[in-house]
Amino acid sequence: MIRALLSGFILSAQSLTAGEVTQVDYADLAGQLPGLVDFEDFATLPEPGQPVPGPIIYSGLVIGAQLAGQTVRPVDGFDLLEGIPDLPLRSSLGDTDAALAVAYHAGFGSNAAFPLGPDGFSKRSGRGEGALALVFDNSVSAFGLKLHADYPDPLGSRPQPGTVTLTFYDQSGAEIAHHDLQPVHGVNAVGLLIAPPAKAITLTHRDPGGIAVDDIRYDQDSLGS
Repeated sequence: MIRALLSGFILSAQSLTAGEVTQVDYADLAGQLPGLVDFEDFATLPEPGQPVPGPIIYSGLVIGAQLAGQTVRPVDGFDLLEGIPDLPLRSSLGDTDAALAVAYHAGFGSNAAFPLGPDGFSKRSGRGEGALALVFDNSVSAFGLKLHADYPDPLGSRPQPGTVTLTFYDQSGAEIAHHDLQPVHGVNAVGLLIAPPAKAITLTHRDPGGIAVDDIRYDQDSLGS
């Protein structure tokens, strides 16, 4: 049934050149993907919320701060991931106690996750400046998420959001592709088709206001493994 619902997206992904990532409408894609991480199973707490020890395990997905074997290098207050991941691919916290914090987010109107950066949970400058690593039980050809890049700024005095980079890995640990997002202030809904299917995805960014992530969507029935 899932494969029937996803058939149009699968055919689209299969038509991509190897190593290609194509952005599609999040709402259309999300309606076809049964895997959902919305962080609503955590207590609803105002910011700063709570640090969450991990890796965090969901059905078909494990979320950490990096892939095991990678190293985290702080650069200008952000986490940069380097190195070749170990096999089999696994999400890891590295040297941190928590990969992210979860809090009620006014921009989303619901719980959201803030990846923790070099300054950690205790400082505002650490919440939202970190990296994330997602490892799937089964490789995925379609993936979506919502991210918030700072808050709307009606006076126009805040800097523009920085680049968010998604890096995709196949099950051999080889990089499939990089995909750079240029978010706007507020909620950005992103749907992606990936070829070949991705076993793991890492997220790094350079957004001066920090990011929050919500409503991660993925397939739980392998589209390729």
